[in-house]
Amino acid sequence: MMDYFYGTNAGQFASVVIPKELLTGKTFSDLSVSAKMLYAVLLDRMNEASKNNWLDEENRVYIVYPLSQLEEDINFSKHTIIDCMKELEKIGLICKHQVKGKPSKIYVKNFNRRILRSVG
Repeated sequence: MMDYFYGTNAGQFASVVIPKELLTGKTFSDLSVSAKMLYAVLLDRMNEASKNNWLDEENRVYIVYPLSQLEEDINFSKHTIIDCMKELEKIGLICKHQVKGKPSKIYVKNFNRRILRSVG
């Protein structure tokens, strides 16, 4: 049986933040829940990338997150991750750049700018 949270132990777990706009915004209503979850995990990895100065020649932050590591970290099948990546690429939330013989660089896009552009 599961126990209750008491006092300050409610904050004891590492968390992945899913931006509310992904859940409630009309722009993202066609995205699967799995793709939204994957985007949140990729956003979380961006923190590490930023701290480690993973920047390209144009000063854009990118991440390297091998498929096998994603499978292990979020317990999605390889097929599900590939499908989710395609969804995220199609809507413009990520962009992948492959260099022959090296892992893909994944650029996680800032969807706030997209929303602002469509409003303005």
